[in-house]
Amino acid sequence: MRYKKMVASKGKPFPFKHAWAILQTFDKWKLRDQETASKKSAMLRMDDSEDEEKERNLGKPEGTKKGKQRVKMEGEASSLREKMEQMMKAREELTRKTLETKILITEKKKEVKLAQVEAKREEAKRKADLEEMMIKVKEAKVWKELMVEEKEHMMMSKKDMDEEQLQWWKDYKEDIAERKRIFRGASSTLRGDTPMSGGGDGGVDDSNGGA
Repeated sequence: MRYKKMVASKGKPFPFKHAWAILQTFDKWKLRDQETASKKSAMLRMDDSEDEEKERNLGKPEGTKKGKQRVKMEGEASSLREKMEQMMKAREELTRKTLETKILITEKKKEVKLAQVEAKREEAKRKADLEEMMIKVKEAKVWKELMVEEKEHMMMSKKDMDEEQLQWWKDYKEDIAERKRIFRGASSTLRGDTPMSGGGDGGVDDSNGGA
C-alpha cells in the first residue's frame, strides 16, 4: 500500500512480493508499521524524493567517479563472461576428447578380439590339417601292411597243400579281402571322398600260386 502511494510507482502494483513475503517478518518492517502518521508521511516524501532524484538524473552524464566505477564493473562482468565461455568451451572439448578416446578404445578392443578369434581359427585349422595328415599316414601304413600280407599269402605255393590247408588258404585270403573292404570304407567315411583305388578289391592275382 505504501508503494502504491509513492509518486514514482505511478499506481503500479508492488513488484517484489516474493521479497516482501520474507522481509515483513523482520523487526525493521514491523516497526515501520508502528510509526506515527507524520513520520510515515515524511518517509513517504523521502522515498518520493529519492525516486524523483533518480528520474531527474536519468539521462544526465555520470560523474567521473561513477563513470569509472561503471566502466570497471562492466569490464569485470565482461571478463567474467569470457572466462565462463572459455570454461564451457574447455569442458566441451574435454568431453569430446573423452568420448573420442572411449570410441577409439572400444574399436581397438574389437580389433584385438577379432585378431584373437582369427588366431584361434587358424590354430584350429592347423591342428585339423595336422590330424588329417597323421590319419593319412596311418592309413597308408595300414594299407601297405595289408598289401604286403596279401602278397605274401598269395605267393604261397598251393601245390603240396591238402584239402584242409587249401581251405585255410582260401579263408585267409577272404579274411584279408574283407579287412581291405572295411579299411577302405572307413577311410572314405573319414575323408568324405571315394574309396581308395586299387583295381577291384586291391588284391593280388593268385595265378602264381596255382591250385
